[in-house]
Order: sequence, then structure tokens, then C-alpha cells
Amino acid sequence: MHNFVDSRKSFFILVAALAVSLLVVMVSSGDAEEKRELVFYNWTAYVDNGVIEHFENTRNANIRQKYFQSSDDRDEQLMRNNGKGYDIIMINGNDVVPYARRGWIVPLGIEKVPNLALMNKKWVKAWPDTEKYAVPYLWGTLGIIYRSDLIGEEITSWKQFYQPKAAWRGKIMLVNIHRLGIGMALKALGYSINSEDPKAIDAAFHLLEQQKPYVQTYGYLKTDADSGIVSGETWMGQVWNGDALLLQKRNPAIRYVLPKEGGEIWVDYMVVSAHCEHPELAVDFVNYLSEAENSAKAALKLEFATANRESRKFLPKAFLENPVIYPSAEALEASETVKNVHPRIKKKMVEAWARLKQ
Repeated sequence: MHNFVDSRKSFFILVAALAVSLLVVMVSSGDAEEKRELVFYNWTAYVDNGVIEHFENTRNANIRQKYFQSSDDRDEQLMRNNGKGYDIIMINGNDVVPYARRGWIVPLGIEKVPNLALMNKKWVKAWPDTEKYAVPYLWGTLGIIYRSDLIGEEITSWKQFYQPKAAWRGKIMLVNIHRLGIGMALKALGYSINSEDPKAIDAAFHLLEQQKPYVQTYGYLKTDADSGIVSGETWMGQVWNGDALLLQKRNPAIRYVLPKEGGEIWVDYMVVSAHCEHPELAVDFVNYLSEAENSAKAALKLEFATANRESRKFLPKAFLENPVIYPSAEALEASETVKNVHPRIKKKMVEAWARLKQ
């Protein structure tokens, strides 16, 4: 009898243990399933990884980044997918209205993103509807990068870039973005980057055709040690100011200038997709990246100016006083933001750019 009772006790203990084990497995499986994922469509290496990891750990979330190489590439991909496949997208200010019209993004505003209150109002309202749909991230300029030891003269003007000397043949790089390649040629000729005058665009295209034999590539400069501007394969190019600073660390002969005719002033914005599976988490992510300290970390890593006013307390004096990162008002005076042009003019530019690269 004693052995029978002990056997029954052992049996029930075993059953209980199995039940507990099964419950643990079920709870663990449930936890794993609850880990939500956000797809962040972004420029390559355009965020502080430590900030991302902290968000993932504190929200039981996974941030999967997909990358685009240019705004044109990003737009083409979104057109193919009808805006689907991404949760948070990094876009330019002039993209907000067309993205909203296509139903690709949702309204945000300060009610959903409280840290929007920390942003410089100039950038919050820089384009139509940015205040309603987007949250500014970083801003900067596009100008000229060059090797002072190879070029042999100080570069101050877009005219020098678009009308190069014979020795510079095959040594110049243009960014592969039609609005910037054509836009800076317009600036060189004294027009606005946003000119809708067909004659002005034809003149800019003629200038680009004359420059073509001197162009090494229509693309982008890498910022690592293999970059052509570091090795000397490329002598001059168009580049964003923060990238120029990263490259200067690799070669002290590299210079960056915002030409006297002005360059582009750009601002990158975060938006939330209308097809987002976890919209509350996505909004939380945007708000989190917009915290003052997190904005400062991104600015320091990427060497671009932050749109966050409160981030200044987390940034060193040398960073805040660097004229490449924070140009003076006088230096910015002739520069412009890219605005949307009439669809007929945009088509003309896209077709001209495609012909140029043939």
C-alpha cells in the first residue's frame, strides 16, 4: 500500500511538472510572438545604432532597416509597391505633399509626437504640410567637395565645377539625383534651383552636356577609406556637408565649400506609413528618435545639424561652432530648399537627366 501511494504521488508530481513546463513553453512562445517588428526605410548608416538597440530592448521590439541610395531610388521603390512594405520612412521635405496625396503616410502632429515641440519651427514648417505629417530629423547643405592638393586652386563657385579645366577631365562626380544635378547647374547660371522656365532648364542641360566629358560618374561618394576622393581617383564632386567632414578625417587635403551662388539646404523628415502594422509603436519610435539626447547622438555620429533645439545642451562647443555643420546666415543666404515643380517641368528634368547618363 505504501508503495502504491508513493507511486501515485510520483505520478502526480510528474504530471504537475510537465504541466508547468508546458505552461512555461507556452508563455515563452507568447512572449516571442509579442515582439513586434518595424521596418525603417532609411539612408544607409543614418542613425545611431546604440539608440536603436535601446529602443528595441525597452519596447520588446525589432527595428529592421532597409536602405535606399537616393531619393529617386526610394520614390521608384515606393511607386512599385504603392507605398507598402515599410513602417517608418525617411523622406525629403518636398516629398511630404505627394506622399500624402497618394495616401502613403498618416498625419502625425504634436498630439502624437510630443517631441515635435522641441524642434526648430523653421524646419517644422519648411514645406507645405510638414507640420502635419512629418517630424524633422537632421538638416544640412549640398555643396562642392574637392582635393585641394590635386585641383590646385580654391573652389568658390559652381561655374568652376560645371566649366572645369582640361586637367580635371574624368575626375568629377555628380550626385545621381536629377533635381540636384540640374538644380546646381541652374544655380551656376544665376537661376533658382526651382526654376520652371523651360529656357533656363535647357541652358542648364546644355551646361551639363558640356561638362559630361569631365565626369567620372553620376553617383555617390563613399565615406570609407576606399572612397575615390580619399584615394585621389576623384578630384571634385557634389556632396552633403556631413559626408565631407567624415571624408576630411581620412584625408586632410579634402575641402568642402558652399559656393557663392548658394547650394541646397536639405532637411530629412521621418514619416509613418499608412500601411504600418504597428502604428502606435511606429509613432513611439519617431518620438523616441526625436528626444533631445537621441537627436544629439545622431548629429554627432553623422556630423549633420539636428533640427532639435534642445539638443544643443548635449553637443560640444566645437560641433556647434563648426561652419560646415552650422553655416552662417550669410553663407546660407543664397542657398535654397528644393520645392515641387509643375509635373510637366519635372518630366522634362527626368527625361533630360536620363539622356545625359546614356
